[in-house]
Amino acid sequence: MGTSHTTHPEVQTDPLARVEPARTNTKVEAREYEAEITALKAQISNYRMAFGNISQGVCLFDGSRKLVFCNDRYAELYRLRPEQVRPGTSLQDIIEARCAVGTSPVSAEEYLRLGEEINASGPPTSRLTELPDGRLIYISNQGMPGGGWVSTHEDVTEITTARALASERISLQLLIDLVPDYLWVKDAEGRFVVVNRALAVDTHYARTSDMIGTSDAQLHAPEIAQEFRAIEVEIMRSGIPMVDREELVTDAAGAQKWISSTKVPLRNDRNEVIGLVGIARDITSRRLASALQAGQIKILEQIVADAPLEDVLDQVVLLTESQSTGLFCSLLLLDADGVTLRRGAAPSVSEPFLGAAKGIRVGPYNASCGAAAHRREMVVVSDILSDPLWNDYRLVASAHGFRSCWSTPIISRKGDVLGTFAMYSRTVREPVKAEYQLIEFAARLAEIAIERTRTTAA
Repeated sequence: MGTSHTTHPEVQTDPLARVEPARTNTKVEAREYEAEITALKAQISNYRMAFGNISQGVCLFDGSRKLVFCNDRYAELYRLRPEQVRPGTSLQDIIEARCAVGTSPVSAEEYLRLGEEINASGPPTSRLTELPDGRLIYISNQGMPGGGWVSTHEDVTEITTARALASERISLQLLIDLVPDYLWVKDAEGRFVVVNRALAVDTHYARTSDMIGTSDAQLHAPEIAQEFRAIEVEIMRSGIPMVDREELVTDAAGAQKWISSTKVPLRNDRNEVIGLVGIARDITSRRLASALQAGQIKILEQIVADAPLEDVLDQVVLLTESQSTGLFCSLLLLDADGVTLRRGAAPSVSEPFLGAAKGIRVGPYNASCGAAAHRREMVVVSDILSDPLWNDYRLVASAHGFRSCWSTPIISRKGDVLGTFAMYSRTVREPVKAEYQLIEFAARLAEIAIERTRTTAA
């Protein structure tokens, strides 16, 4: 009995049936491979275009220290020709080429030794290198797997120089701002090019930079600005400095002060005068103190010489007013009745103001002077229009423009009230420390004069 054999379709042994699917797979893989190659080439092209458009030089070296890639900027930075930076070129050949054109800061051997030390450190590194031609190149290195590295090279000469100049200017500004005196530099046309903080603050500028380009015409009255300009032109013409000149100046707002100025011509490296440097000190306080001392001596001499009391008291008031801008002073004497204060000296205060009241009675609510004599202490009214002490005198004070008044009693050595000394201001305010001291000084000087007169009369 024979055996039968049935061949199943899934186990066909036809060679063609086995080969055809393999051929189909190979064609698909080939097309996919070609597509990948095309995409990779396009990506590389895009990378090359991107690296070619950046301002930094970029280069990539493999573990054997041969160039894999660099962009055009790298070659331009170091003045290398394209054939000198082809892929596969050794680092040593590139550095030797740089040495030949003068763009390597050290010899090829030293450069390679330094490169080994840097790459051996592992972490990313960066350094600033100065080339023989003076350019500054900022280099950053990043290690790659397999011992290679990628580095970027950027020319930062202009940036570094600008920062250095800015830093120098900032350092100079910080230095001169520490000087308490006024300090400045002007160009040949009289415009400020450097100003310190003391001068800017005193002339009401928020920042020193706001004054750059201005001149004395913006700071002083026209006649003062013209006088300063004439002096400075002569200094620059003659080359002779002006040292410690004392000047009374008036600012644009009309305020006066004394300054001591030194101005010297500023020269360039060819010894040409291109402007001037000035330094000035506000000596107003010193001048006032000197004038106060001289005035006091003069008044004491008048007292000793038995000059009329009215003349002496007028001098006391005028001397006091000369010590502070914008103040008007009056000196009232207590009548024999012991309750009425009448005008003793007030050369700058109109007669109607003090005469309109027909004398001021001593009392707790009789303006600043009446209250000061009553309390036997200084009375400060910072706003006449709102203070109840001035209810009966407000209209006459307002008509004369007075807004504040500070009065102190003049008291004899025996403790008797002789009168009052008052200061009036056209602004709402209280006296500053110097004004407190000044009013007490005036009251003391007046007390000496009044008592001397009474002693002589007796």
